[in-house]
Amino acid sequence: MNYDNKTKGSVVVTGVSTGIGKSIAEGLMQSGFRVFGSVRKPADASDLVSRYQDQFVPLIMDVCDASAVEAAVTTVSDYLGSESLFALINNAGISLSGPIVFQPLDEIRKTMEVNFFAVIRVTRAFLPLLGMTAEKVERPGRIINIGSVSGTMTAPFMSAYSASKHAVEALGQGFRRELIPYGIEVSTIEPGFVQSSLFEKSRQSMNDQDYSRTPYQEMWQQFNKSLPEQEKNAIPANKVNALVLRILKAEKPHPRYPMHPIWYVARYLPDRFFDRLIFRAMGLAGMIDRIRS
Repeated sequence: MNYDNKTKGSVVVTGVSTGIGKSIAEGLMQSGFRVFGSVRKPADASDLVSRYQDQFVPLIMDVCDASAVEAAVTTVSDYLGSESLFALINNAGISLSGPIVFQPLDEIRKTMEVNFFAVIRVTRAFLPLLGMTAEKVERPGRIINIGSVSGTMTAPFMSAYSASKHAVEALGQGFRRELIPYGIEVSTIEPGFVQSSLFEKSRQSMNDQDYSRTPYQEMWQQFNKSLPEQEKNAIPANKVNALVLRILKAEKPHPRYPMHPIWYVARYLPDRFFDRLIFRAMGLAGMIDRIRS
């Protein structure tokens, strides 16, 4: 099945049920792209299907399920026919927080599986459609990974999430350099807090009593209280999809796109000075002083 001449190209976006992924998908379709969006349940795609009709093709897949990913590649390939895929946007992710010395290993493994290993799995699967083939394609596709400023700095209780985003940062560099011979550009977007369902999902996974029998009880409760304040300062999700469109239009996109000044602060300030800034911002400085005394 081929697309009509009005369609700019086809883009696969993972995790479009809500939040950043849904915003990216809508921004792309409003700009003339056809979007293949991954959701885990058909109902999660109903809104986009009803509003964008055949411009949106749902891919029912869990990014952690290898067979589902392969089935999605087949679906996209059948739609594309002889065309290549314009871009792949690895957006799906989760945030499970907790003090790393007590957080269950299953939670940490799940975080790495969704945020890191799934990016490898999905990218490998779609590379032939992006132009990593024996035959040279007219326009090699592009890959955009949705990383985070947490790929540069690690806040207390965000160690597992930050580790996954540090890994995505390294992965983006690795893929970019290994795909240079094929002309496939790879960029990583690194936003700070974004208005999305990740906040709500994160809150649902947290419980003030989760670590009540540990030395971190008071600090954990303060961390949970600080999240709404962070959310107030979060950027709207459409800022991310605007950047996605800019990257897709760029002749030579940058390898990284930091979206928050803290990315630069974390890279260049001395670590121990930055420690104090983080503790103060999260309302933890006084607690740490009491523990030390």
